[in-house]
Amino acid sequence: MATYGLMEVYEGETPAVDIVFLHGLRGDVKETWSKGPCLWPRDLLATDLPNSRILLYGYDSSITHWDQSTVAQTDLRSDAEDMCAKLAAKRASTDSNDRPIILIAHSLGGLVAAQAVILGEGRPEGDAAKELANHLRGMMFFGTPFRGSSTAGPAEIVRRILSVFGVNTQDQTLRLLGMDSERLTQLNYEFPELLRKRLASQTPGSEIKAFFFYESLKTSGVMVVDRASAQLPGCGESSPIRADHRGMCKFGSKSDEGYDVALRNIENMILPGKNENLPATEQRNIYNSGKILNLAQGNMNIGSMSIGHF
Repeated sequence: MATYGLMEVYEGETPAVDIVFLHGLRGDVKETWSKGPCLWPRDLLATDLPNSRILLYGYDSSITHWDQSTVAQTDLRSDAEDMCAKLAAKRASTDSNDRPIILIAHSLGGLVAAQAVILGEGRPEGDAAKELANHLRGMMFFGTPFRGSSTAGPAEIVRRILSVFGVNTQDQTLRLLGMDSERLTQLNYEFPELLRKRLASQTPGSEIKAFFFYESLKTSGVMVVDRASAQLPGCGESSPIRADHRGMCKFGSKSDEGYDVALRNIENMILPGKNENLPATEQRNIYNSGKILNLAQGNMNIGSMSIGHF
């Protein structure tokens, strides 16, 4: 598997949703989501959501504080643009342009995801970022620093994250990354405003359901992204995971703490939004014991896994 770009790790026979995973800076396209041999988007999530297409987005995250040319290639905006372009090309080539999208991100990858949505809101129809924004139905964040805390501002928390991964950041590095205080403040204002706007919209299918995980264990003696930093009040629900910043997005089995919460909320993102009115003859989905049961035109199919179309 290549390191960079959009990589498909699963596609069901009748996929009805695209789920895209974004790792963080200094993360790895597969290792970020792996615990031992288990790559959970492929080995766990696919079995629970068989009618999905699951993609991993990889980008050059091996930044070093002395190599400014490398840093410049990982700017938030350019990474967001690249992800949107590659996803749009994938969807166009597979005749799946109208499929709903869910983004799942770890750490600073969540800021790339947020930047992509902000870009899309201001673009004309047909633009790759606009297409993502139009079809986005859910976002899940693992330890993304959206706000400052009582002891540190947003840029200091970014610096804290990068130091965990061995990067000795300087102000110039943060500016090149698009993660200096000024731009983070703007991003952290625009993104929650956008989410609240989409939640309040009366346009069918416009809602973006968001969920925020925060770590409950310290990494090398430091609480990297605390609860206050990882949440956006009024934009979605949140939950702790008993893990540190590195391990919070890794599941080795379906019994690992946090997996059931992640699955339940991804399922909820797939369900039609509160503003969508489906005709009686259209498929409807309901929950039962954390699984999606499909009710379509009076026929019910129940199995040990999610079945049918979303």
